[in-house]
Amino acid sequence: METVKNVTSKAAKQAQEQAHRHANGFLEFVREQGVITLAVGFILAAAVTKTVNSLVTDIINPLMGVMLGKVNLSSATWQVGGSTLAWGNFVSSLIDFMVIAIVVYVGFKVLKLDRLDIDKKKREKETEEALKSEDKSSKSTKKSK
Repeated sequence: METVKNVTSKAAKQAQEQAHRHANGFLEFVREQGVITLAVGFILAAAVTKTVNSLVTDIINPLMGVMLGKVNLSSATWQVGGSTLAWGNFVSSLIDFMVIAIVVYVGFKVLKLDRLDIDKKKREKETEEALKSEDKSSKSTKKSK
C-alpha cells in the first residue's frame, strides 16, 4: 500500500511540474509573440469597424440617397431581366472599406507604427552585422595563434 502512495504522489508531482512548465512556456509565448498586442488590435479594429459602419449607414448613405434622389442608398437596386442587382448595398460596402482604409492609414502614420517596423529591421540588420564581424574577428584571432 505504501508503494502505491509513493508512486501516486510521484506521478502527481511530475504532472504538477509538467503543468507548471507548460504554463510558463505559454506565458513566455504570449510575451514574445505579442499576443496581447494582437488581441488589443482586434478589439480596436472591431470598435473602429462598428463606428465606421454606423457612420456610413446612418450619415453617409442618407446624404448620398438625398443627392441621388433615393431615400435609402443601401436598398437601391436595378432590375436586370429576372435578377435584382443591389448596387446601393455594394456602394455602401465600398464606402465602408474606404473609410476604414483611411482611418487605418491615418492611425498608422499618426502613431508612427511604420517606424517600428523599420526600427525592428534596422536592429536585426545591426545584430546580424555585429555577429558577422564578431565571427570574422574570432577567425582572425584563431589564425594568428
